[in-house]
Amino acid sequence: MNAEELFEVFKGDMKMKKFIPILDGFDKYPVFYDKNRQVLSLPPIINSEQTKISFNTKNVFIEITGTDLMKCKICLAILAAQFSEYCAPDNRFTIEQVKITYESEPEKSEITPTLDYNSFEVEIGHVNRLLGINIDIEKAKDCASKMGLVMLSTDGEKMKIEFPPTRSDILHPCDLVEDIGIGYGFNNI
Repeated sequence: MNAEELFEVFKGDMKMKKFIPILDGFDKYPVFYDKNRQVLSLPPIINSEQTKISFNTKNVFIEITGTDLMKCKICLAILAAQFSEYCAPDNRFTIEQVKITYESEPEKSEITPTLDYNSFEVEIGHVNRLLGINIDIEKAKDCASKMGLVMLSTDGEKMKIEFPPTRSDILHPCDLVEDIGIGYGFNNI
């Protein structure tokens, strides 16, 4: 049975039929298979029985597919980080990255998940103005730390704050101000 025949069967399946329109209009379909050409996944439609996770699963390969590359990268970083928490104690927080080589462009490749930490600069005066409080840089550092943020450096009034790749909600320095406010305690304002 090829993919087109399988998708015809799925069109009559109550659970699967809602996913079939995702691939309408495409003449090629993505497929993941192992070195023995055993199909592992037909994303975004279905995974194989071989790839189910059980209590005995030791290794997990996380594959993300979608139409928005940035969102896929964010989801992959978050899932990989969260899964790594449950590794065996001697390998806790271990993530093996994968090199992707593009068949259509053999010279193009990338390593995923990227797991890059990011940072923004924000002034303590700006933090105090937005939150309506009066704290110093040391207190801001404590508040940021409660939220999993790291103060990389300070330069007079400026603070450079780092955040992990799992914090895709931090898009702008005012998001750091919000986290400092949460760490400070909005009930204390």
